[in-house]
Amino acid sequence: MSMPRKVPVLLQVKENVQYAKDCQNRQECLKAIRLILDGEASHEQLHYFHDHLDYCMPCIENYNLEVTIRQLLCDRLERKAVSADVINSIRSKITENA
Repeated sequence: MSMPRKVPVLLQVKENVQYAKDCQNRQECLKAIRLILDGEASHEQLHYFHDHLDYCMPCIENYNLEVTIRQLLCDRLERKAVSADVINSIRSKITENA
């Protein structure tokens, strides 16, 4: 059985920091959050987003929400062995529909 995937920790809000109440790039930031959490973000995306988190409250909240959802899913999922026949059947159906 594989090791459970480590889920990142929640971001803490810093005291005495003026955070923006609205994000100008909400959709792009949400995409970046998901890429970061999936381990697929580029170096530039990581750098931009970490700088962006210094002042954007909506992005901190979205990041923490995504982390919380992923942690809940990891805690609730039960891994069970599946036969090769079932795996091959699923793969063939996916290939047919692609």
